[in-house]
Amino acid sequence: MVNEILAILTDEFIDTIARKISGLSAREGATDTVKRLKRLIKENEEATANLIKAIETGKAVDVLTSQIEKRQNEHAHLEAQLAQEKLLKPILTYEEVKFFFEKFKNGDANDMTFRMALVDTFINKIYVYDGEDSRLEIYCNAIKQKIVCPLDKLSRSSKGQLAPPTGLEPVSNP
Repeated sequence: MVNEILAILTDEFIDTIARKISGLSAREGATDTVKRLKRLIKENEEATANLIKAIETGKAVDVLTSQIEKRQNEHAHLEAQLAQEKLLKPILTYEEVKFFFEKFKNGDANDMTFRMALVDTFINKIYVYDGEDSRLEIYCNAIKQKIVCPLDKLSRSSKGQLAPPTGLEPVSNP
């Protein structure tokens, strides 16, 4: 199953998925709150610049200085809010997404931690069919087609199991 997933990770696939994810991330990251905060920061900067120009012309320096200080504090507060909002919905770049998927492409298929991360990332659901036509049907998050693996063709671990036994036991109530 891991080999089937790794076979999907071609350079073309990684490029396509990185473009789609980064585009989606940019669209979702541009929330109304982010847009509003950016607009308020720009207005604040313009108001501060106007106050500085007024000081340069010699107008009520004491009053304008306190207004500039007030605007600077407001600016710092808006910047902090914007940073917090961006943390809630980070915008992923094409390069970041591509790097992430290339790490999978070049991973060690024998490393159990890598295998688990690969399954967690790419597998949406798996159906197991028993009987004459025993097989796994794997539905991935990133592609629309299913991967079908006949059970007799699956490679087995050194212990002869399809998967490690931990985490597969039914939950029991004491």
